[in-house]
Amino acid sequence: MPLGVDGESTAWASQEDEEAMGLVAARLKSAHPGADPATVDALVGRAYDELRDARVRAFIPVLVERRARALLAASPPDTRPAPSA
Repeated sequence: MPLGVDGESTAWASQEDEEAMGLVAARLKSAHPGADPATVDALVGRAYDELRDARVRAFIPVLVERRARALLAASPPDTRPAPSA
């Protein structure tokens, strides 16, 4: 289970949400291979926590991915390991 805001574990609302967030995290890790995988998981959890009470559930994966991408882009460079040579 990834970490959300303030390092707390994220509790997914449903199995469907858990699977969707796993796919979001996988896409982000693929798009940002230099980013720490644990950081990506934490950012996905944080973005999900911000949207977990949304009424329209169909758009949560898209919105979480957009939010996590923005958070990843705004992360200080020192939170990302240097790429391997």
